[in-house]
Amino acid sequence: MGSNEPTTAQGNAFCTKAYGYGKPAAKPVFRQHGPENMEDSNGNPPDEFPETVPQSGKNSGRYVYREADFWTCGFFPGSLYCILERSVKYPEHFLADGNQGRVSVQSCQLLKQSLLGVCRDWAQPLHQMAYRTDMHDVGFIVEPALRRDYELTGNIQSLNSILTAAKSLASRYNDKAKAICSWDQMVNNRLNFTTKDSGFLVIIDSMCNLDLLFYAGHHFKLQRLIDIGTTHAHTIRSTHLRQVPNCEGALYTQYSTYHLANLCPHTGKVLQKLTVQGYSDESTWSRGQAWGILGYAQSYNWTKDPILLSTACGLAEYFIARMESAPACVEVEQQDGSKTGRYVPLWDFDAPVDEKDPLRDSSAGMIAANGMLLLHGALTATGDVKGAAKFLRYAVLIAKHTLDLCFATDQLKLSIQTDKDDKTKAVAESADASAPSFEALLRRATANFNGNFPDRYSNHGLVYADYYFLEFGNRLLQAGLC
Repeated sequence: MGSNEPTTAQGNAFCTKAYGYGKPAAKPVFRQHGPENMEDSNGNPPDEFPETVPQSGKNSGRYVYREADFWTCGFFPGSLYCILERSVKYPEHFLADGNQGRVSVQSCQLLKQSLLGVCRDWAQPLHQMAYRTDMHDVGFIVEPALRRDYELTGNIQSLNSILTAAKSLASRYNDKAKAICSWDQMVNNRLNFTTKDSGFLVIIDSMCNLDLLFYAGHHFKLQRLIDIGTTHAHTIRSTHLRQVPNCEGALYTQYSTYHLANLCPHTGKVLQKLTVQGYSDESTWSRGQAWGILGYAQSYNWTKDPILLSTACGLAEYFIARMESAPACVEVEQQDGSKTGRYVPLWDFDAPVDEKDPLRDSSAGMIAANGMLLLHGALTATGDVKGAAKFLRYAVLIAKHTLDLCFATDQLKLSIQTDKDDKTKAVAESADASAPSFEALLRRATANFNGNFPDRYSNHGLVYADYYFLEFGNRLLQAGLC
């Protein structure tokens, strides 16, 4: 490894800045649950969930909420459970404040005591969502929170809901197409798929819902769930991936991705290859590429199928190549004269670039970084030291540049208050009253900038950018890298 390679010290620096005192450890809990309720669970399940945080306009800095049955509803509870996981498994990294003395033992313990109740309040609606068979996103909905609830507490209800969700997802599998249907319909200014007869729609995002099938399949010894996940992963290889010429320094065959494939439900033949959220049908939408990296890495970890591992590596190679070849305008000079930002990916690798303000997607970067960390572990286990080192290097570079460019710097501090009944609770206060409040952890996400939608969303905080940001830190700790 060269002098620019990540080290354990750099991993520690990431955890200290991103996962120590302040926002990641406390802000999501206090901002969204309310400091007045931190001492106990209030038992009231939410009817809507945080999704985006605008960076401008009248609601700048405040979460915009979506209905409780929207596909992103699982990521905020998942973020809370990431914090709970950190407090239980890695207490030395929970509310670590760099010895600045701002977090007392008492306030830390009060926060820990309240976390599980807060997590379960936010996760309660997810149990009912597990029964949904009208969508493929049940993995995104239930796994981030309910898997951790089971693993940290042994709650059988959560494991049973995971099984229910896996069966719901499996019900969308078509044996003739050898794939799981992602969407029953898709209508925008260009597309008009309104029935299953008009399209069997499969998107690259589906790769990250397969983990649900493998997890439930192995827990309950249901080989059919495992087989469906494995078959779908192989189908996506042939329907969504494009082999591209390798760039200099590539270690693996490179692949780019289509976002959407419309299959014949009777034969599995590809009828169309399209995009819904990318710039164009033939472009590479960066978050779609990231879903592929993470999904294939997860699938390999369950199956140990070398084809799935090489696929994940090829997708990651292309993601890296496109960041490296991005125009110079993606780099931003910092106060010390160094440059950052190259490894916060553009929202679409082939879209026109505004040289004054390149449009990025921090969520794509953090999803890809998680996938690359999984690849580091998988390749280390197979003895591929060179490949493992490469993906670790870029995973940390993505995280570092995301912190440099996207991390919302306002922080909270914890204080102890005693009510009239002598009951103590931890209360959150702004650490700097002059700093503009921003309720998400990361800025510069792009939910959807495709030109065929009347409403386009860019340059905002995004709940799943935050989730994968938090998960990345926990993965570093699990791997002993910080």
